[in-house]
Amino acid sequence: MLGIPDEMFIRDEKIPMTKEEIRVLALSKAKLFHGAKFVDIGSGTGSVTVEAGLYVGSKGKVYAVEKDPNAVELTRKNIEKFDLHNVTIIQGESPDALKEIREEVDAIFVGGSERLKDSLVASNEILKKKGRIVLDAILLETAVKAMEVLNSMNYNPQIIEVIVAKGMKTSKGYAMLSRNPIFIIYGEKP
Repeated sequence: MLGIPDEMFIRDEKIPMTKEEIRVLALSKAKLFHGAKFVDIGSGTGSVTVEAGLYVGSKGKVYAVEKDPNAVELTRKNIEKFDLHNVTIIQGESPDALKEIREEVDAIFVGGSERLKDSLVASNEILKKKGRIVLDAILLETAVKAMEVLNSMNYNPQIIEVIVAKGMKTSKGYAMLSRNPIFIIYGEKP
């Protein structure tokens, strides 16, 4: 089941984390299943890695790709906290780090990549036919670039914008606090 509360993860405010509601939507668009092979590019805190690792189960495999040594350590701590044994961390920058994955995968999540086009092209190389690429973005420019690249690879990309507000208890009741709007872009390999 998806939806681990954010507060269950070990955090560092300097390292980005994909929030619970966005993880749930993004992973549902990845169409994960028990036994799936999955890649998390830009793992940050490891929240997507952990959620996917639990979802694909012991017969599945998750690769967490991250270039920041502090984020790699945080991903490692969260993997240990959730007692996952089906995750391999690859320290390095995408797309180069993807060369370490020597098997086809079922889905790829891009939570962060400074070399987006190159990362998507490299992802296509290791993704199975009918496999899915899912990205999240807060910048409109990133969303447009992702759509352009996925279109050029005939992925028939889709895009949704998600706006989440979470309730916060105040002395007079509950106030809804908005989070940043997020674009979720996804497509299937032809």
